[in-house]
Amino acid sequence: MNKYLIIASDERSYLDLKNVALELKNQNIPYFFLYNDNPTKLYPHVSLNKFKYDTNINPSDKTYPSKTLGFELPFKPNVLLITNENWEPEKTILWEFKQWGCFIGCIENASWIHNSIKTKLELTSRKSFPSNCIDVFFDHSKWCLETKIQAGWWGQKSVITGNPRHDNISLNLTNENIIIVYGSMEIEHHSKIINIYKNLKNQYPKWEIYYKPHPSEKKDFPNDFQNIKTINNHKEFLKLISKSTHNIGIFSSVMYFPLIMGKNVVVLDHSFIGVEDELNIENFKGHEFNFWKNILNFNSFLEFKEFISPQYIKEALKRNKELEKNISKNLVFYDKNHTFMDIKSKNQEILNYYTDYNDNQSSKRIINYIENE
Repeated sequence: MNKYLIIASDERSYLDLKNVALELKNQNIPYFFLYNDNPTKLYPHVSLNKFKYDTNINPSDKTYPSKTLGFELPFKPNVLLITNENWEPEKTILWEFKQWGCFIGCIENASWIHNSIKTKLELTSRKSFPSNCIDVFFDHSKWCLETKIQAGWWGQKSVITGNPRHDNISLNLTNENIIIVYGSMEIEHHSKIINIYKNLKNQYPKWEIYYKPHPSEKKDFPNDFQNIKTINNHKEFLKLISKSTHNIGIFSSVMYFPLIMGKNVVVLDHSFIGVEDELNIENFKGHEFNFWKNILNFNSFLEFKEFISPQYIKEALKRNKELEKNISKNLVFYDKNHTFMDIKSKNQEILNYYTDYNDNQSSKRIINYIENE
């Protein structure tokens, strides 16, 4: 039987991993779960007093000091589970425990629904050291994995298990006069989605209308949130989404919640909102190129263009168009006449993009894979 160490450095990571820790507890498998359940990402060895832990391992006389965690573990793990692996402190932590001899599993923290230039750049950066030391990635669906493979991912490193974040959801669902608009960190989308929120707020004064920002959106666009009613944490989000009627946003990871809850899912058209602009290579001149050239060591914009390649852009555009065509048969699209107020989305037909299972057993599949395969 393996001994598991699970690390979550912020609320998002905690929500991705907590059900896996619960499954280990249910199976009585030894684990130590160190987590920060606040939105701000923290380093354990710097802010250990702000972390919490859960374990079923008894203290022992022999301990194992960890530099990256900042304390002595009561056991020597042979499995490390993380998410958000391409950011610190996870990158440094995974390398320390790889040197301890740990098998490292990464729970995918995103559903890769549509492809873009940034998809290819992000996945390429994940293939660099030390993220390339991870042994297996647990992906949500065949569609998500194929999106990653099209962008250059190592398909042999991934196993499809579904999304453990959504195991054990139990809410009292109602449909009240509440609309949630989902934001985006991408500059191509942000201002347009903010304007949609403001338009709805003006037209429907009897409705409660909330804006759910991407975790980095307020930091990236600090001047855009005056007079906007935002959802600020996961607990508040669960409370509001359970009572909401309409949920409006790009067809991306965040829309899985309203889909499985049977809410009316209203999709923003890719061409209108700017999703197609993410495959326009010319938009990467300047700030975006300067950012990525330092990460992936491009010497010139021409080298950058050749790396992305016209063929990739062509294939990604084609696949994204097929995706939008397929979802248009079942989901409601946002339009200026707000016809979504009187139309209901067909959610069950779309769930296969997000998960191959939708059975609340993703955490069990992850643990069974490590224990048995």
